[in-house]
Amino acid sequence: MSDLAIKVVVAGVLAAHGIGHTIGWMPALGMTRIAGASGDSWLLTGLAGDQAARLAAAALFVVPTVGFVAAAAGLMLGQPWWRPVAAGSAAISLVAIGLYPHALPTGPLAGAVTVDVATLVLLLLAGWPSVATVGA
Repeated sequence: MSDLAIKVVVAGVLAAHGIGHTIGWMPALGMTRIAGASGDSWLLTGLAGDQAARLAAAALFVVPTVGFVAAAAGLMLGQPWWRPVAAGSAAISLVAIGLYPHALPTGPLAGAVTVDVATLVLLLLAGWPSVATVGA
């Protein structure tokens, strides 16, 4: 696979993953209903109440929505900040999923955790994709 193809595929995965996080915040704000999804938190709903917990869910899921899309754009534009933005977005996504495990239906939940963990492992431990490959 060419370096450009790797860059485009990685950026596409990051952007799609970010857009997928709308499943977490749109129902929490009452913008849509998704079968099998709930804005309730096992921890925050009981402590802060339903409304505050839903606002926290929205905030926690909006950050990786914006972050992953920004990381994809940064990668395509050759900006070095795409890596920490992608890693931070993955970490926040995992926190959001941990606090709101029912915010996503089972399939998207498994996919989100897989992409989040892969993002952290590949960027932070494996150093992939290399700067030489993607140019940033």
